[in-house]
Amino acid sequence: MKRIPVDVAGLEFRAVEDIAPKLKNRETGEMKVNAAGVPVYEVLMTVKGEGRRTELMAVSLPTNAPPDVRAGQVVALEGLTGFFWETSGRAGVSFSVTAIAPVLDEAGV
Repeated sequence: MKRIPVDVAGLEFRAVEDIAPKLKNRETGEMKVNAAGVPVYEVLMTVKGEGRRTELMAVSLPTNAPPDVRAGQVVALEGLTGFFWETSGRAGVSFSVTAIAPVLDEAGV
């Protein structure tokens, strides 16, 4: 699957909910892992560019140590990529990052 890098310059990302495990099976609570066996976490966020409307997107992060990302925080993304998927007559674009961290203001909040 080809990953397409996304330029995040000029974009603001804000978490809509706390980062949480991405589930492979909602009935059993089984957590998704990537091909290397690393757990995958997910956070729903808004993305806004100057003069553009706000969009909603989910971003996945494979990691053994999830960052402390909470709802309402502005966050910085590293290594944002998108990839096109198609299965069972459905299609879409999914996004993943190599790192995500809260952006602290001058007060450290």
